[in-house]
Amino acid sequence: MWVNRCGRNALRTYSSFARMRSIRTQAYKLSVASMSHPVLKIHAAPTVPERVRFLTTEKDGKNEENSKTEETNSEKNENKKEEESVNTVKVKILDNALDFVVDHGWSRKALSCGAEQAGYAGVAEGMFTGGGDDLVLYFIQKCNFQLVEYLKFTIEEHEAKEEKIKVTSFIRSAVEYRLRMIIPFIGAWPQAMGILARPDIFPKSAEELAKMVDDIWYYAGDRSADINWYTKRGILAKLYGSTQLVMLTDQSPDFKDTWEFLDRRISDISNFAKISQSVKDNGSAFVETAFSGAKVLKNIAGFGDTKR
Repeated sequence: MWVNRCGRNALRTYSSFARMRSIRTQAYKLSVASMSHPVLKIHAAPTVPERVRFLTTEKDGKNEENSKTEETNSEKNENKKEEESVNTVKVKILDNALDFVVDHGWSRKALSCGAEQAGYAGVAEGMFTGGGDDLVLYFIQKCNFQLVEYLKFTIEEHEAKEEKIKVTSFIRSAVEYRLRMIIPFIGAWPQAMGILARPDIFPKSAEELAKMVDDIWYYAGDRSADINWYTKRGILAKLYGSTQLVMLTDQSPDFKDTWEFLDRRISDISNFAKISQSVKDNGSAFVETAFSGAKVLKNIAGFGDTKR
């Protein structure tokens, strides 16, 4: 039964990898398509003079349709602006709520405090149906976005110096950079991991993990189109998950033991081309490594009593 569960989780993880691959291809096709077809401007039909309007019944119908179309577009624009406004408020609350995670965990209490700090009523936390779950996922997405910016900056630096990127060191730096974002919340991170490992949240967290490891490999220059595409990302996910677990119990200065563990494991990266494990095996290994301590993490975080 446990093996079947691992298999299902592995399938979900690698489905996310497959979606990441297709998304990049579709994004490229859409960008090409948008350049190939100019944007058509829609002009309003001219007003029909009163004295000849009875001669243009058919045109009147078209004018009314155009008028309705304009009204519909106007409503859509207003709805879009309203939606953007709501999203802006949510982001402000989420950003401010992160300041209270250390004291209140990934909870509605943190969201309420974040809302008040952002200048809104504490009850604004009701905007988030997922409560603390939404806060954790937002933090993950924010960190992944910052990671991409770091990867781009690193690439630009190497190009400016006309230096060739060393894949192993590039990936090692990317993993450490990403993990360091967790340090300010290390006390509350077991709770976050417990949330991310929950069956109802796991598909979303697996998708974000898939995006992260795909971004690292993509900016490292990987353009493989065979089974290695999945293998590399699967093992990098396993590396990230296992190093993250080490961080939770690391008491050394500046997490020295964690980075030494990462150095020992990163040697696997240079041998990716020779790895011939199946996609299922790699996915199962990741799930076993990253989430085998889920029950322990829940106990550490007091997950059963978490306020949401």
